[in-house]
Amino acid sequence: MNDPLDLVKLAEVYYQSCCDLVKVSFVRKINNKWHVLSQKGKSLGSYDTKEEAVRRLRQIEYFKHHPKDSNKAEEAVIDLTDADDLSYSAIMRKMRQKASKEQVRVFLKLFKDQFDKAVKNNLQKPEKVALQNALVKFNKLHKIKVSKKLIKNASITELGEASEVGRYLANICGFILNRLPPESRAKAIESLRNKFYYTNADELSRKVSPPSAAIGQSITFVKHVLLNQEPQYIREVLNELSRNLK
Repeated sequence: MNDPLDLVKLAEVYYQSCCDLVKVSFVRKINNKWHVLSQKGKSLGSYDTKEEAVRRLRQIEYFKHHPKDSNKAEEAVIDLTDADDLSYSAIMRKMRQKASKEQVRVFLKLFKDQFDKAVKNNLQKPEKVALQNALVKFNKLHKIKVSKKLIKNASITELGEASEVGRYLANICGFILNRLPPESRAKAIESLRNKFYYTNADELSRKVSPPSAAIGQSITFVKHVLLNQEPQYIREVLNELSRNLK
């Protein structure tokens, strides 16, 4: 017959093992996002799909029991700063050189999902939109490093040729200035022309606006254009704007 003390020790070990099994993170959908939550309910990250959240949950549970591997994973940042440009082909070349086969597979799936979504929503340049979104989502799973200069060059490509952008902005300014009385419009245009001409380009180039500010800037611009117009006219413009926004 077993020694009673040995039985007590075995019972304690069994109890502790059960506690360890219970104290695990879990996945829950909150406000249309899938959250990875700790055993205490603390959010460990939010994701658009359950698949992404479950993948992250598995990583957390694995590294919880393999701390040495966790330290190695934190050091393994995928460096994409030497990519030729921010295009799908350039990024994929570097991914295949520096990421594991599993990481490449994950990125390809993310890109395909985002590309299909962009095409379905009739977005312009779906490949560029899909690439940017896929990189953001991939970075949540595996840390990456991308050159800031590369991102800036990509944004210039998005804007288009400088001459075309200048003409487009001139038309917008002209449209807004049409609200001025005819007798003061010419003087206002000349004043605005001088202000733009003497704007410090170097200083403007160094300033950064977060991507999230784009929504607020768009709303403010539209409101300024429609100030002091008839409510019915404003409603018709906003309805048309909403229908044509892509």
